[in-house]
Amino acid sequence: MTYNDTNNNFVNEVNIINFLKLLLKKKKFIFYTTFIFSFVAVIYSLLITPLFTSYISIYPEKSQNSNSSLSQFEGIASTFGINLGGEKSNSFYIPDLINSRMFKKEILLKKWKSNKFKNDINLIKYWEIDKESTFSLGKLLGNLFGGNKLENIDTKYLEVGIKNLNDRISISEEESGLIIISILMEEPQLSADISNYVAEYLKNFIGNKILIESSERRKFIEQRLESSKNDLSISEEKLTSFIEEHPLALDTPSLQLERGRLIRNIEVNQQVYIILRQQYEVAKIDELSESPIINILDKGEPAIEKTSPQRVFIVISFFFIGLFFCIIYIYLNQVFSLIIKQLYQKK
Repeated sequence: MTYNDTNNNFVNEVNIINFLKLLLKKKKFIFYTTFIFSFVAVIYSLLITPLFTSYISIYPEKSQNSNSSLSQFEGIASTFGINLGGEKSNSFYIPDLINSRMFKKEILLKKWKSNKFKNDINLIKYWEIDKESTFSLGKLLGNLFGGNKLENIDTKYLEVGIKNLNDRISISEEESGLIIISILMEEPQLSADISNYVAEYLKNFIGNKILIESSERRKFIEQRLESSKNDLSISEEKLTSFIEEHPLALDTPSLQLERGRLIRNIEVNQQVYIILRQQYEVAKIDELSESPIINILDKGEPAIEKTSPQRVFIVISFFFIGLFFCIIYIYLNQVFSLIIKQLYQKK
């Protein structure tokens, strides 16, 4: 028997029809295996803590400080060597704020109402991250040598809590600029409370930042305005003194040139003063304005149905995994059996 004949016989023996017949013979094995996988899936899905989703939708307010007239004023002021700080930008990238450690610490350490505990509690205690069931050698050494291990332990808890929040917060951004923030928690009301707190936190944080920027801008222009007013007064006094010392009746070409230079200085300083005065009034209005920075379109509401676990999906997935395992096992077992059989035939 040649090698080609052996290979052909092997292919003929392992064909689809024979393999299907073999699967029918092994139907009990397939049934019990898929049943075990499905049973494990049911137990697993029952043991998983159900999670509920609440979301908010935010639409950032467009910046209103791109007024063309104000831009012209700033352009004119720059020609006189005055930097008004450029156009004020109120744009904050909300996903960056949500993903920041500062924000996550705020969520973790804030105390929340929960059905699980009588008193308000932070998320570190809610998730029982701070419970240590094992003996801590580092903690013992820290106590013996007077080291402040509490801060290190708190830092460790915060890191675990931040990782948990990373899995519980999701952000999606539409092309229109709409931002949807979803919170996944063990309790529907807790999820809604955190979602609404996120909205208020963003409004307060961004509003306070813009208020500080507006105040600093107003103070800066106010200082420049005072300096410009002094420059204008000095230039006017110089022209007045020059006219008193050099009447027009005694005018000469050099005196006319000097008088023209002093008049131009007054005109320049006057124009700068007018620009700064206008900018100062606009800065005061911006500082006192209460226009919304972000618009909350949808507030967080308690979910009626749980988001996870999806028990039916888990059971079906485990069933097909078990079925796939059975088919691969039976196929490989048959292939190895045929290979061993042919090796004996060659001998």
